[in-house]
Amino acid sequence: MPDRLVERTLRAFSDDLASDAPVPGGGSAAAYAGAMGAALAAMVARITAKKEGSSDSPDFIGEMDRLRGELLRLVDADSAAYARVAEAMRLPRKTEEEKRARTDRMQAALVTASEVPLEVAKTARRLLEACERSVVSASPMTASDIGVGALLAETALRGAALNVMINLASIKDPAQVKVLSEDLDRTLDGSEEQRKRITDFVESRIAR
Repeated sequence: MPDRLVERTLRAFSDDLASDAPVPGGGSAAAYAGAMGAALAAMVARITAKKEGSSDSPDFIGEMDRLRGELLRLVDADSAAYARVAEAMRLPRKTEEEKRARTDRMQAALVTASEVPLEVAKTARRLLEACERSVVSASPMTASDIGVGALLAETALRGAALNVMINLASIKDPAQVKVLSEDLDRTLDGSEEQRKRITDFVESRIAR
């Protein structure tokens, strides 16, 4: 697998996900879902700007392009973080010293492997909020695209959250678990209702 997953073709990335290798996995897939959502939001904004010449569009387009760039970076960051967990798991543990070294390395890697998908979740929530801001101005012809963008943002958010939670379950420091858990809870709070508001509005625009 090359150093940068985001340089892979779509088919090759899909093949990587389907393999029995520990990376890439769900965290990278979640980040890429978010990147696709940001791309769709940017597309809708560009079409709107072209048709209506909105003065707000350049700022929004720039925001979406930045979010997409952040999420693409996190595709690789998530895999790199979990690769360190996998490396720690392979360390020898025959002697007490080796066991301690392996545990320390593993715990440090698990914290990082929790922090990266938490960043994915936070970025995806920013995308979801942006989709809600822009859905009202989307034309009926592009309303479904911003709806898909919102669904992908929620997928990225919830998928990343699952990856945070599974890694937190193995972290032994309760203080770290508490801080990361509370941060994740704040990020998730109200997101399902927000996505529903967006998709309900989209469906009202395109109802048959």
